[in-house]
Amino acid sequence: MTELLMFLAVTLGMALCVAGVVVWVLLRQGPVVTSASQSQANVKVYREQILDLDREHANGHLSDSEWQQSRDELSVRLLQDTAVEDEPHVITQAQSWRTAVVIALVFPMSALALYIWLGAPEAISPMPPAAVSAEAATEQAAPPNLDQIVENLASKLQADPNNLEGWVLLGRTHRSMGNLDAALSAFDRALKLNADDELILARAEVLAAKNQGRFDGEPWRVIREVLQRDPQNYAALLLAGSASYANNRYADALEFWQRARLLLAADHPDVPNLIEAMSTVQAKMKNQASPPATPAAQGAPSAPASGGAAAGTAPAAAVASAAGGAASALNVSGQVRLSAALKSQTSPTDVVFVYAVPANGERMPLALLKTTVAQLPLKFTLDDSSAMLPDRKLSGASQVLVKARVSKSGNAIPQSGDWEGSLGPVKVGATGLDLEIKTQRP
Repeated sequence: MTELLMFLAVTLGMALCVAGVVVWVLLRQGPVVTSASQSQANVKVYREQILDLDREHANGHLSDSEWQQSRDELSVRLLQDTAVEDEPHVITQAQSWRTAVVIALVFPMSALALYIWLGAPEAISPMPPAAVSAEAATEQAAPPNLDQIVENLASKLQADPNNLEGWVLLGRTHRSMGNLDAALSAFDRALKLNADDELILARAEVLAAKNQGRFDGEPWRVIREVLQRDPQNYAALLLAGSASYANNRYADALEFWQRARLLLAADHPDVPNLIEAMSTVQAKMKNQASPPATPAAQGAPSAPASGGAAAGTAPAAAVASAAGGAASALNVSGQVRLSAALKSQTSPTDVVFVYAVPANGERMPLALLKTTVAQLPLKFTLDDSSAMLPDRKLSGASQVLVKARVSKSGNAIPQSGDWEGSLGPVKVGATGLDLEIKTQRP
């Protein structure tokens, strides 16, 4: 109560101060306002006419004699018209006593009454701690009702069935809640509006979840189709790695995740998770490549713990490389460097792609690695571990063209203005290559 009275007193005082200022303005003696004398008005008119004459003379429209004669005439007339000074008329502003009294009384009372009617005086008094705790507990005890949110969103989509973002949000929400059939239905509606690769992959992931995490059938087919259209699709590479891992194809999973890692900057938030996933795969590949610890003592023949046909699709060279064994001879290696003349035309952060394409004219790289100008000169090795697609490997070619490209945009697709270098054809297995980036793409 004390706080309320203090607030009202302060408010009333401020209103009285404002009213006092207004009353003082109304009651003070009004300023004397004089009307301009006739002589002053004449002087102003003649001065303007003389200025006009001067401008006409300066522009060549009046001769010297005409200009001088006209100025003399105006001067004579000016002297005649201003010979007798007239007194200015004085106007005094009347005082507004009635208005001042009304404002002094009505303004503060109206302000106070308006606040009491429309304001919130109870907000001035602090809420008791018990009330605060009870309110906070009530808010914490009422988590958002996802079912109600989903129901409301579904109702809105029935009224607006062409809302692509709404269908995507509904599908993802159902997916997070475990409503897989409803999620599929929502993604199907979204795909009718826009057959985007991201949506196609999201639907494939839901299908795999319905299949207990296995990607056999339609999910794998969808992933392959997306990668054929866009071998650099980050989401497809991640999903392909997960699908391979789920089917115990660890070498393939490692390849997909390595390719995804090449698309990311060093400070990307996904990098730590990818590195951890690749380390886990490499550890499993080491276990597959190692024989059992004591097979002779058990009287059993030695056999790799590879899991049979499920892991047999992984190339032996890739397994050996990931397990820390000897490097495969089916690679190309050397050094890539930037021409000294281009150092001033590139930035240390510009992306550099080093890749090998078949010598028969195909454009799809068989192997690719990604770095930056700051890392040049760089010793490189292209092999099956850097393959773009599992069924297109460097080891399957006899001759390749080895290329390097600097891309300011970071786009894996060549762009006009990129700087390039090329060698070849060279045989797969060639070493000591010296690849220089020195020409600009038209």
